[in-house]
Amino acid sequence: MRKCYATALVLISWYLMMPPPVFPPVKDASGDYKMNTTAPMSQWIKFKTLKSELGCQAQLKKVQPFYKCVASDDPAVKGLAAPAGAPSISTISGATSHTQ
Repeated sequence: MRKCYATALVLISWYLMMPPPVFPPVKDASGDYKMNTTAPMSQWIKFKTLKSELGCQAQLKKVQPFYKCVASDDPAVKGLAAPAGAPSISTISGATSHTQ
């Protein structure tokens, strides 16, 4: 008799990440808005999701030098949070809370 074992298939994608902007917005000498490149990775923004590291590296060549390629299984990405001041999901969906 043959035993079947469940195997977990882990699909790793790659994120092209950009740092959050500096608040209040400040422009640098070239006229671009400054980015907070020292922010923890959990505060960075997923700019694009790609299927491979090579694809991410290719996209990385087309953007500003402060962008990074990060694997989806990287522990630093696990705790991605909404940027500070971002509306909650209930606000986005139009839901309101009522207290009685």
